[in-house]
Amino acid sequence: MSVTVSIPAGIGYGADEALGSRRPAHDVALAAYHLAHSFPGGIAALALRMGVSSNTLTHKVNPNTATHRLTLNEAVDMQVASGNAAILHAMAQALGYVVHKATPDQAGGNPTEALVLASVQWADLMRAAGEPIAKMAADPGQQTTGNEIRRVEYHAQEVHAAVGHLLATLRGRMRAAPGGDAC
Repeated sequence: MSVTVSIPAGIGYGADEALGSRRPAHDVALAAYHLAHSFPGGIAALALRMGVSSNTLTHKVNPNTATHRLTLNEAVDMQVASGNAAILHAMAQALGYVVHKATPDQAGGNPTEALVLASVQWADLMRAAGEPIAKMAADPGQQTTGNEIRRVEYHAQEVHAAVGHLLATLRGRMRAAPGGDAC
């Protein structure tokens, strides 16, 4: 049995050691710049949709401008207005995470329904992964196709969302901690 230890970059280096060569904040700034400038109709159309000044938004997304900075709320507004989560993905990558869109909760707060839905999603994932595995077992020369991988990835994301909904449903039914604070 092997053990893997993962140490976040923020605590992995001593006080006198240089951090790695990655510039995650720069990548996030570039994501904001590209998101704004690739919006259909340009940055002026995005600024209009957001209800902000085009000139100010241009300065805020310019990674070379030191006087104007995009706030976190403005970054969220940009992504909502554009339908593009590039800034979120850049932030997640900088921190060593991945992000995918979650399916809305279908259980309506019912824990039994949440458990059933999570089980159904798990079964769908096993079927999606099992089909190409069975194909390759029957003919070792066969390879997995891109469509099969995308199908498995989709169902894996659905399982992840269903488990999150199940946990949220159970947390919503937690007994209040003594003193009235929920944990």
